[in-house]
Amino acid sequence: MKCLLLLLAAFHSDAFTLNRCVPRASTTSLYAADGPPQYDKFQATLREAKKVGEGSFMLHIDTEDDVEYEPGHVLALEMEAPNADGDDVDSKTSEDAKQNGGWMRGPYTVSRSTDKSIDILVKVVGEKSKLFSIATPGTPLRFGGKFKVPIVEGIDTDTTKRVVLISTGVGVGPCVGAIEKAMEQESFPPIDLIASYRTEEEIVYKDHLDKLQKEHDKFSWKAIITSEQGRMSSTADNLRVLTDTNFKSGLEDTHYHLIGNGQMVSEFKAGLQTAGVKDDKVTVEMYFNHKAEIDADAVSRIAAAAALEVAAVPQ
Repeated sequence: MKCLLLLLAAFHSDAFTLNRCVPRASTTSLYAADGPPQYDKFQATLREAKKVGEGSFMLHIDTEDDVEYEPGHVLALEMEAPNADGDDVDSKTSEDAKQNGGWMRGPYTVSRSTDKSIDILVKVVGEKSKLFSIATPGTPLRFGGKFKVPIVEGIDTDTTKRVVLISTGVGVGPCVGAIEKAMEQESFPPIDLIASYRTEEEIVYKDHLDKLQKEHDKFSWKAIITSEQGRMSSTADNLRVLTDTNFKSGLEDTHYHLIGNGQMVSEFKAGLQTAGVKDDKVTVEMYFNHKAEIDADAVSRIAAAAALEVAAVPQ
C-alpha cells in the first residue's frame, strides 16, 4: 500500500485507492526513499481517443513491446505536456511534468489489453484528462508499472456462484474488459453488471453490452441513471437491482466488485460487511471522493438488500 500512496502523491491526479501492488518482471517497479516511484517505461503511440459516452473517451494505445496486462490492472500513463510553463496544464500537472522530463502522468486502470496494446477509459474532469481526450492519433505515449489485482483474478470461481460488478462512471471500463475475459471461460460464474451514471448520455458501451447480454446467457446488465432515480443506495426500491437476477446464489457465494466513486464503494463495502458478506467476497477500487463521509442510512439499506441475496429463479 505504501508504494501506491507514493504513486498517487507523485502524480497529483484523480485519486485512486488500490488494494495491493503486483510487481511483475516485465515492468519492475522501483521506489525511491523520498521521491516518486520509478518504473520501467514502455514506448507507445495513441491509435485513437474515441468518445464512448458524454465526457468519456477510450484511449486505444499501441506498443511494439510485448506487454502483459489484464482488465483491472493499474498502470502509470504518460504524455508530453504541451507547455509545462503555459496555461494548457494546471499547476500540479505542470510541476510534476517538470520533474518527469516534461511528461505529465497519472494512474489509470486498464480496460482491455493484448500483447501489443492497451485500452484505457478516461473521464474528462480536468486539464490532464482533457489533453488525453483530444490527443491526435500517433501522439507519443509512455506507460509502465503494474498495480492492483485484475478483476477476474480476484474472484475465487470455485466458491462463487454469482458475480456482481457495481460501477460508477468510467469504472465500467475495466468491468467490460473483465466480462469479455470471463465469457471466454466456460466455468466462470454468471455475472450481473450494475452500472451507474449521472445521465443517460453518459452510458458507455450500451450497444456492446446489449450484444454481450444477447450472446451469453450467463451475463446480464442494467444501468442506473442517478439524475432520474437518485443514487442506487438512496432507496430500498433502487437497491432491488441487487436481487433482480436470473442467477441463483446465496450471501456466502456471491462475489461483489465495487469500482468508481469512493462514497459508493465505501458505503457498499460497509453495507455488505454488515450483511455478513465475507471480506474475500468483496473487491474494490476507488477512483475519487475517497474521503467522503459514509451515509449510515445508505449502509443500512444496502445491508438489508444484500441479506435477501438468495435469488429466486423460475423453475
